[in-house]
Amino acid sequence: MKKWYTGLTYAAMLLIFFLYKDEILFWMQNGDAPLYVVFLIAMGFIIIPVVPYKVIIGLLGFVYGPWIGALISWAAASVASVLIFLMARTFFQKQARAFLSKFNRLEKLHERIERNPFMTILFARLMPFIPQAVVNIYPAVLSIRLLPFATASAIGKIPAMLLFAFIGSSLTSDTRSLLLSIGVYVLFLLVTFLIYRIWKQKK
Repeated sequence: MKKWYTGLTYAAMLLIFFLYKDEILFWMQNGDAPLYVVFLIAMGFIIIPVVPYKVIIGLLGFVYGPWIGALISWAAASVASVLIFLMARTFFQKQARAFLSKFNRLEKLHERIERNPFMTILFARLMPFIPQAVVNIYPAVLSIRLLPFATASAIGKIPAMLLFAFIGSSLTSDTRSLLLSIGVYVLFLLVTFLIYRIWKQKK
């Protein structure tokens, strides 16, 4: 019965966000919404991904500035990730396993998460080509503890949040800052990938 209630609630949220996403985005863009409402809406766009979250980060950076925009985005994404993790573990474990079976090469990821959940989840968050839905759901299916998942996720989200918030704040005014932000992020990804390769070889 709880699964039905949860499923109906999720379906209702999906319908609302899908039907009114343009109005919601317009309201956020005008800066009329209280910050706690903006936080809840941003969290909703993580749980109900009808709009790419990078767009939400950029929009918040444009409206509130890069630092506040990144902070709201990061807090909302961190809380939403924990909620998705808990929902997957509590209600949708079988469905989650079916979803994850669509992705190849998960056996090695399984082994790494089991051996060192914190570092594996951290690197997975830092790598932009790894689907974030997989990072939210897979540890829950493997029964990884909540604390290392939440901590690694929160830390790993910081660079991308800062980048897209700075991009959003620079789109209409400062091309040099925009290019610098992208360049710094690319350099950061290269260093992160190098560290990951070294860590992986040692394991």
